[in-house]
Amino acid sequence: MGRAALFIDRDGTINRDCPYCRDPSQLYIYEDAVELIREYNKKGYLVVIVTNQSGIGRGYFSESELKAFNDALLNELRLRGARVDALYYCPHTPDDRCGCRKPNTALVERAVKELDIDLSRSVVAGDREDIDGELARRLGIPFIHLNRKVEP
Repeated sequence: MGRAALFIDRDGTINRDCPYCRDPSQLYIYEDAVELIREYNKKGYLVVIVTNQSGIGRGYFSESELKAFNDALLNELRLRGARVDALYYCPHTPDDRCGCRKPNTALVERAVKELDIDLSRSVVAGDREDIDGELARRLGIPFIHLNRKVEP
């Protein structure tokens, strides 16, 4: 039997939504997300970031710029004692109608296969009820809503 996982959104959940975050200087991490990741680390869950990154498909930034931002994010989380085991992203635009763009489930399904995850014991966390919450409903697992106020 596989391990349970916390599937967590990136922009708007772990870090402030820029939008189209690509420069590590834009990194602003929410402390409650760090605490949530640490809590699930202690429970023995895998922590997997699943994120839509249509800025790639729109030509706003490259995959190497995305990697630099993700590396900075993962490093900062590690420094704060929050371990992330994997990160999966969708580079497509909504018009591409792919299966990996949340709330579609292909990113999670791929992680389940590659990381031997027991989906029935897993959970989704995110800031958007219409995307992350819908992903959880499609997967039939609980949703943790990290409600973010709109910033001025």
